[in-house]
Amino acid sequence: MDKFELKIIRQHWIKDDGLDDKADLCSHGTVFVQIGNEILSSENDSFWCTSAAALLLMRTVFNDYAIGDFESQLIPCCGHFMYSNESGDSVVIGGCNCGIDWNVLHKDNAVQLSTLNTNVTVTIDEYKTAIMDFVNDVELFYGNPNEKIVTPDGFTESGFALFWKNWKELKDRLMLSNEYLW
Repeated sequence: MDKFELKIIRQHWIKDDGLDDKADLCSHGTVFVQIGNEILSSENDSFWCTSAAALLLMRTVFNDYAIGDFESQLIPCCGHFMYSNESGDSVVIGGCNCGIDWNVLHKDNAVQLSTLNTNVTVTIDEYKTAIMDFVNDVELFYGNPNEKIVTPDGFTESGFALFWKNWKELKDRLMLSNEYLW
């Protein structure tokens, strides 16, 4: 099998002043991503929205993903604009057009990861473990989302609530079952 490495090098809030910013709804950080021999992000790159990335990556454990499917990148630069999809059951995370993206295709008990330059296959267990480690690192840094200061405008509140509802549902599925939907 080929190599897939995903890890958070350092996390912070947008102000990056060492303080816990209760008004910042997104965690950020420097991320290392390697698919095969291709390094998509390292300690030398900009920081990314780790909380949005964790949610989007969890989705790819259960579903195939083509670049752009989630109206964002798998590891977006920003994720401050959260709103409901048309059916109301899934959060859409909007931001700028910068980020890290690759394709995810499930085949048998493996996951094929591809970019314009690389195509590798890893076991579903390797993929799931990398995603869960990333998610757990984000949760450890982020803390309790109920302690965040959310703008009481209805729109921000509903997007934030749906984000964490989706998060919990996906993480519960990842932890409690070996169910894969391909």
